[in-house]
Amino acid sequence: MGFNSMDDLVNEVTTNSKFYRLDFNKITGTTTYVAGRWHDWSTNNGFPVANAFPGTSLAWRTCDEATGNGTQIFGLPHGGNVSPDTKHLMNVSAITTVSSGVPSQLMLVDLQGYWPGISNGTASAQTLTGTPSLRYANGAGCRLYYVATTGSGATAQNISLSYTNQSATSGRALPVTVSMTASNYAQHISHSGTAASNFGPFLPLASGDTGVQNVASVTFSAASSGTGALCLARPLMTLPLTTTGVAGERDLLNQIPSLPRVIDGACLVWLYFSGAATTAAANFYGSIEVAWG
Repeated sequence: MGFNSMDDLVNEVTTNSKFYRLDFNKITGTTTYVAGRWHDWSTNNGFPVANAFPGTSLAWRTCDEATGNGTQIFGLPHGGNVSPDTKHLMNVSAITTVSSGVPSQLMLVDLQGYWPGISNGTASAQTLTGTPSLRYANGAGCRLYYVATTGSGATAQNISLSYTNQSATSGRALPVTVSMTASNYAQHISHSGTAASNFGPFLPLASGDTGVQNVASVTFSAASSGTGALCLARPLMTLPLTTTGVAGERDLLNQIPSLPRVIDGACLVWLYFSGAATTAAANFYGSIEVAWG
């Protein structure tokens, strides 16, 4: 439904109390983030709690607001289901007093789920199981990223996939060579960085593809070590942080009139781009505000 006018929005928020605010904090892990890389903040301590990527190796695990991954409720709470109303992001902010935490960028995504326990230690194709139940019809706009859940070895690797696109065409492949980072650390989105064949935060899709419905297999070009999780998410918005002690803010009604929709059940998590070498145990605080009507 959404809002018909500013008067309608004000009435829904003030009279009907269709508004929710969440304050969050996240503390980076025990390893300094390398500049120029993307990282998965769902794995960080703070509030909400850290995502440990539980589940059966190579088997799809759905994520949502109410149950998280079935073990941890790690997504940002946003007020529950509101159908037949539609919910929208109104205001978002974040701040850090850690000098190495800027410049940086946050990206808010709706994590549909993931395939855990993928081994970096084999060059054989690893078959992924399960059929994602997605919050976006045909996987429209949904993208893939690979998160290191344990550190990887020193052997250089490329990653390739066989996936099904938004038109239900299976057997789609990455259009270019995508390099993983050797001697990697947990929380890093392994294919992001400053090398020529790095891509981030998302894996590139074949020409004409705009979304992903499913993934059949993952293959590495060489055997190394470590494990990771392949995640499927829909990006919602970005938030730059430029100055220590100064909040990055987005007014999504007046400043940038987009009002990104938050689907019922959305599992909201932050991805983080380290513009500088972000020190371990760096603290970030922020908030999101949503309204519905």
